[in-house]
Amino acid sequence: MMKWDELPVVQMTALDCAFVCTNMREEDFLETSSLSFDKTRDDMIKSTLNERGERYTILNSKKEPVLVGGTYYENPKVATIWLFATNKITKRDWWVTTQFITGLIDRMFENGMATRVQAFSIGWRHVAHKWLQRIGLKQEACLKGFSGEDCLDVLIFSKVKE
Repeated sequence: MMKWDELPVVQMTALDCAFVCTNMREEDFLETSSLSFDKTRDDMIKSTLNERGERYTILNSKKEPVLVGGTYYENPKVATIWLFATNKITKRDWWVTTQFITGLIDRMFENGMATRVQAFSIGWRHVAHKWLQRIGLKQEACLKGFSGEDCLDVLIFSKVKE
């Protein structure tokens, strides 16, 4: 069993970001473009590189970036999780991501970096919703007609430090 500090996770570089954003899954692109002002992959690269907070890259077994993600802070002690993946992500890579993010959440609570962790997801991303629950977040609200030109529903998932 791999320990948390042995996971193939590194600090995200600009090259990692550009590679993953350029090759991101279509559902990630559609969700991100609905939840932000970024309407192109180039815009997403620029915004991601300029965002404050933690940024990480998950490497596959060939040491290639398959996912970038992290947290940003719009409010003190409230961390919002984000991530984009390529189509080459495997079950092993999702296992790594799950282990890493759950450990990261625990550490953010322990060291006082956050008292709340949250994530936003478009209503039709049912697989993403199950994964968010798997990492310990609970669905908190559904914002009807909140996002995009199609007035898509957005679900909020969160975990609050006890």
